[in-house]
Amino acid sequence: MNRTHIETFSYQLSPQYYFNRLLKIWLHNNWGWLLSFFLLLVGLSIQNPLFIYVGLIILFLVFPMIISYLWFAYALHPDCRMSILSKTVEINKNGLSCTFDDGRTESIVWERITRIRYTSTDIIFHLSNYIFFILPYNSFKSNDDLEYFLKNFLALNIQNKK
Repeated sequence: MNRTHIETFSYQLSPQYYFNRLLKIWLHNNWGWLLSFFLLLVGLSIQNPLFIYVGLIILFLVFPMIISYLWFAYALHPDCRMSILSKTVEINKNGLSCTFDDGRTESIVWERITRIRYTSTDIIFHLSNYIFFILPYNSFKSNDDLEYFLKNFLALNIQNKK
């Protein structure tokens, strides 16, 4: 059976879900810096207990600013908004084509996808460092569509990128 496209159900992700994924990816990429900074503050606070206040200031003032930066710089990017808005996705040999409820369409060609990550609930297509498109497994109309997509569309397009 050779299909030319697969279409998903209409689905929408919550902004909180998307931001949760973004924050997990950011923390995964930067945990070493955060840990070394924390250990530095612990070491300095042994010498001078006033560094505990510096740590608290960083925890309650600087870290929330980093989170707001992630929100405004990445989560509000037009490519990221495609994941959040209600849409149906058509998957074909050219890439992913999103048709939104208001009738607009936007496409992601396979060449733009830099990395694909599989989680327990969805497929994450990375378009750049912290910009990605999320396609949940439960948005496929059947398990056969999901399996066909994973075996044929993704395998074919990953081989073409090499």
